[in-house]
Amino acid sequence: MRVPSRGMPGRVAAVIAVGVLAIIVALGLADDGNAQPRGSQAALHAPTATPTATPSATSTEAGVPTPGGATTPSPPRCAQVDPSGGTRLPDVAGALAGDDGSGPLPLGGVDTVLNEDRLDFLFELPGCFRDAHWIDPQNPNRGSGRWAAGRPFHVREGFVNNGVEPLGEGFDVILYVTRLEADRAAPTYRYTSDYVLRGTTDRCGPAYRTQSEPETCEWFVHDFPDGLPQGRFAIWAMWEAPCSAWVDLGLAYSCAESEAVVSLFASGFDAPYGLSGPDYAEPAAP
Repeated sequence: MRVPSRGMPGRVAAVIAVGVLAIIVALGLADDGNAQPRGSQAALHAPTATPTATPSATSTEAGVPTPGGATTPSPPRCAQVDPSGGTRLPDVAGALAGDDGSGPLPLGGVDTVLNEDRLDFLFELPGCFRDAHWIDPQNPNRGSGRWAAGRPFHVREGFVNNGVEPLGEGFDVILYVTRLEADRAAPTYRYTSDYVLRGTTDRCGPAYRTQSEPETCEWFVHDFPDGLPQGRFAIWAMWEAPCSAWVDLGLAYSCAESEAVVSLFASGFDAPYGLSGPDYAEPAAP
């Protein structure tokens, strides 16, 4: 079964503020598994195209207002983790469209992930340090910082939603992917999620560090049935939501426009994709 790539919806609001300096932390692309490289891989090898209308990244340091009218509070001690050691920031302003812009299939469109291997952007190493890792299918407390080229995996990140109705307009987790090449400035590609799932977890979304018990998580899933080609890639996950949702999460004080879509939480890393398989040697922080 193949899931078609989905893309940047027209509903994406005019304001997207990226929390890459204040809440930035340590995280793919969607593939539909056709014989030809689908949108994600094809875009990474294709000539440069016209950039999307994604606005420039905006600092959301504590106390600094964002374009959506949100003002971020100062995070408590150790609620802010260290970034992943110098991973290149995505070119949000100049990001090229990596998919067709039709948006994710709605909740219920797909009822399970199509492969078990998962890249977790909320994986923390001991010492308040977040660095995305591929999770060991046999032990969720261990992960690998490398992956084999062409090996399938998926990303599922989202928001807590204990209600009956789906989250609705304005919510998504966007991936920005940049191939790291020393000899040229490779473009950044922007991908919206492929489909939406629900499940129960004790670690869901931007407020995961204060989550005290398992809750229902509405995940936005990116599927990579063909993995990524050989090379090194920087991947950033950016959680998008209406400004009012960030106030509810405690990551913003107030909003001038409650429905303006902003991002106040992001997680990124870079990793090699080569001939070697994963090495699940890294333990997660307690």
